[in-house]
Amino acid sequence: MLSVAVFFSIVSCTSDNDFLKGKKQLENQGYKDIVNTGYNAFCCDENDSFSTGFKAKDKNGNEVKGCVCSGVFKGITIRFE
Repeated sequence: MLSVAVFFSIVSCTSDNDFLKGKKQLENQGYKDIVNTGYNAFCCDENDSFSTGFKAKDKNGNEVKGCVCSGVFKGITIRFE
């Protein structure tokens, strides 16, 4: 039962809608092959409610990693590792 609660806690810490907004911003900046890597615990600020990791390729073909951060009453922030 505890493992089910932990699973739903982790799943609820990501937001597909916010990831899609972040993906659009990354595409507008020239990033390609953007992949959602799921919840990323230590990437965002303590004031963010959601943290979704990603991998992408920049315009030179280099792989970059980061996360899309968002909160209940704020927009999204893209952070790179």
